[in-house]
Amino acid sequence: MMSQNEPEMQDLGGLEEGLAGSDPRLASMLNIFSRLAAGEEMPVREKIRVRRGRPAAHHPRRARRHPRLGLQQAMLLLWVVITAAVLAVALVLNTSGH
Repeated sequence: MMSQNEPEMQDLGGLEEGLAGSDPRLASMLNIFSRLAAGEEMPVREKIRVRRGRPAAHHPRRARRHPRLGLQQAMLLLWVVITAAVLAVALVLNTSGH
């Protein structure tokens, strides 16, 4: 049997009301699921270890150490470098009087 305490029931009721206002189709699916699962027992709650500090998603170390360029980015960078070199040579030749 799905046994929940009063605060959990209030939380679920609030979620259901908010869901019904924002997405009636999803609220309907939640209602169907609730009826189907009415005779089921709740699974045992898992204890989750809380990490201190920044979440893992905020510091992908490998990606920061070795950034990879795609082919398009590499070609664009090469184009910029060549264009800058050609402009530099043109400026040097123009100012030297040739």
